[in-house]
Amino acid sequence: MNLSPFQKEEAVRNKLIKFFKTHTEGLTTTDIEKATKISRKTLEKHLQLLVRENELYMNQHGPTRVYYPHIYKTLKAEKLRFNNKIIWFNLIETEKNKFLLIKKSKLINNKWHFESSITIPIEQINDFYKLLEKFKN
Repeated sequence: MNLSPFQKEEAVRNKLIKFFKTHTEGLTTTDIEKATKISRKTLEKHLQLLVRENELYMNQHGPTRVYYPHIYKTLKAEKLRFNNKIIWFNLIETEKNKFLLIKKSKLINNKWHFESSITIPIEQINDFYKLLEKFKN
């Protein structure tokens, strides 16, 4: 099957997300490479993207990076839709804290694609709101 470069990228991303759903113990890049058979260069790129998307988090132990899936429960979700974009506001809870997870998705060829995200600790929500208020005028 001949996939476009975009479809190949999406297939790798989906494979890694599926992989981490069953491997929650934290794995090094080498462990992930061996288990998934994804080339090192491609893997490192996608791991960085998944960390940026808040799908994974990484702990550095000296020169070794260990990747873990973000395991959280969504307590509340709202969305703001404009043009071909959606901004999701999710109140999430991890085993240690609560956060506001804001993710932006864009509609491309009738399919939603992640663009960016930010995570704000719940105890800093008021500071975040006060900052946003400054942009009203």
